[in-house]
Amino acid sequence: MIKKFLSLIIIILIASSCKKAEDPFVPHTDDINVFRNESQTLDLDLHSGEYLLADLSEHEILYENLCDLSIYPASLTKVMTMDAVLHHITDLSERSSISQEQINELIAEDASIAYLKGDYAYTVEDLLYALILPSGADGALALENLFEKRGMDLVEEMNILAESLGCSSTHFMNPTGLHDPDHYTSLHDLFLIITDVLRYEEGRKILETVEHTLEDGLKVESTLKPLCQMETAILGGKTGYTPEAGQSILVLFRNSNRSYLLLLGNAMGSYTRKEYWHFEDTVHIFEALFQ
Repeated sequence: MIKKFLSLIIIILIASSCKKAEDPFVPHTDDINVFRNESQTLDLDLHSGEYLLADLSEHEILYENLCDLSIYPASLTKVMTMDAVLHHITDLSERSSISQEQINELIAEDASIAYLKGDYAYTVEDLLYALILPSGADGALALENLFEKRGMDLVEEMNILAESLGCSSTHFMNPTGLHDPDHYTSLHDLFLIITDVLRYEEGRKILETVEHTLEDGLKVESTLKPLCQMETAILGGKTGYTPEAGQSILVLFRNSNRSYLLLLGNAMGSYTRKEYWHFEDTVHIFEALFQ
C-alpha cells in the first residue's frame, strides 16, 4: 500500500514537472532585464524593416533590427487592448455589446471586423476572441463600451499601462489600430506589452487559439491560420495591416521544446495585391534558423 502511494506521488510529480517544462517562462515586464540581449542582425533578405526574435525559454533576445524605431502598430494594437482589459476586468463572464451604428461606422472605415451582432450582449471572454483572432475592431469597440459604462476610458488606460510597463515610444489614440499619426509604438515597446499579456493564462490561451466559436454560434478564425497550417510549430499570434503601417506580425512558436516570440514590422506588402510579405518573412526565418 505504501509502495503504491509512493509510486502515485512520483507519477504526479513527474507529470507536473513535465507540464511546467512545456510552458514558457514569461516574466513580468518589470523584470524585462532578465532577458539577455546579445542580439545580432539577421543575414537574410527580408521585406520587414524591423524585427525581433526572442527565446522565451532561455530569456534571450537573439536577433533584432531597428526595434526602437517609431512605427504604426496597426492591429497589433489589439494585443495592448487585451492587456488593458485583462488588467481591469477579472470576471470574463461580464457582458458588453456594440451598436449597429458603431458597426456601420467601422465598415465605412474599412476596418477589419469579426461580424458581431449589433446590440447582442457578448461575454468579455468572447469579445477578446473576436478582438484577437479575426482582428475584430467591433470587439474592440464593444470592450470600449464596457469601460465607458464603468466610467473609464479604455484608451487612456492603455496609455497608462504602457507607461507603467516602460514603453517609452508608445502612444495610443484608439483600441483598434486604425491609422492616426499620433498612434505609434516600437517593436521594443510591443515586446514589453506582449510579455505582459502572456503572464495571463487567458491571454496566452487566446493568442494560441486558431479557431473559436462564440456563444451566439459565430465562428471566428485567426488571421494566422494559413501560416499555422504551413508551419506546424506555430502556436498562434496576431497580424496587423494598414497602408501606412504596412504588414506586421506577432508569432508564438515552439522548436525543440523551446518557446519563441517573433515580431516583424513594416513589410510594405498589400493584401489587395495578394502580397503576404510578413508571412513570407516568417517562413524565410524559420527555414534559415530552425530547419
